[in-house]
Amino acid sequence: MVLPSPQLFDPLPPEREKLWMRYGGGDKKLFVNLVGLTMSSVRLDYCKIDLEFRPDLLQAGGFIHGGLIATLMDTACVPAVGSGFTERRAYSTIDAHIQYQSSTKDEDLEAVSWVTKRTKTIVFCESIVASTSGRTLAKGAFTFKI
Repeated sequence: MVLPSPQLFDPLPPEREKLWMRYGGGDKKLFVNLVGLTMSSVRLDYCKIDLEFRPDLLQAGGFIHGGLIATLMDTACVPAVGSGFTERRAYSTIDAHIQYQSSTKDEDLEAVSWVTKRTKTIVFCESIVASTSGRTLAKGAFTFKI
């Protein structure tokens, strides 16, 4: 699967980039912290999140849990969507379509998400999760209500 180059997306102003690169960090314990996601890069309408492999992320069959893959995609969409706003605002996922394509047992993962369309009340985002060896595990399309 060919991922869009981050260079296709405009850089954020430094203060907004700094804000989004702290996503999931800080003193407040959030689900992002529990899972162990780390921000890799954020640009206008684009985000890449990494996840280091841990054995407790496996399902009973010994593969990375599908819910974790869905979490990676949805979570990577949040900064991609939020990067387009100059002020903090509420938004949430209202629809998600995920196509699982492969699996892995013991690799680090990365999720890349990018906005495909914005309206006043809805934002559409696509996302891909791949292993660090380059195998696409899933791709998805997400809709956010603004």
